[in-house]
Amino acid sequence: MARRSKPSDPQALAQRRAERLATEAEIVRLKASGAVVKLDRARRIVSAFRASPFRKLRETNTITQGQGAAAERLCDDWAQWRGLDGKPERLPVRTGDSAAEIVTDRMLQAGRRVRRALDRVGPMDRDLLAALVAATVEEDRPIPWRDIVRRVCGIGQSVRQSQAVACALENLARAYQTH
Repeated sequence: MARRSKPSDPQALAQRRAERLATEAEIVRLKASGAVVKLDRARRIVSAFRASPFRKLRETNTITQGQGAAAERLCDDWAQWRGLDGKPERLPVRTGDSAAEIVTDRMLQAGRRVRRALDRVGPMDRDLLAALVAATVEEDRPIPWRDIVRRVCGIGQSVRQSQAVACALENLARAYQTH
């Protein structure tokens, strides 16, 4: 692999410096929005993704693998229900004056699965899970999960917040297992 020589042109140097600053600013912006950013050796962005709070709780062994799987299943169903899963239906579309939202059978079925799952847990767990999943799936810049727990449950201590989420996910996992 041939090495690139450093440019002696002042404009080229300024352009490289501007690109480097733009990349650094993008890295800061992505990290501020809660994304995990992977860089190569040259500090170029290779990938960026926002981990769900459920993944973070699973990585810290706060929740079990079964509880994490139940959360991911609920997130997948929620995304399908809202039409945010990136899998458009192949439908004949009529063009017209109105811009109505297309609701597919798959979205309706996913909405029923979400409603059944949330109906099988208690009202406090239902509110907490719905708020966490809605923030995870729908929000571009979700607020931290601890703030969601504080708002929904009124719990301020971090250990009790983790326990509240783990308890809600345990009830959700049981609901999925029984039906």
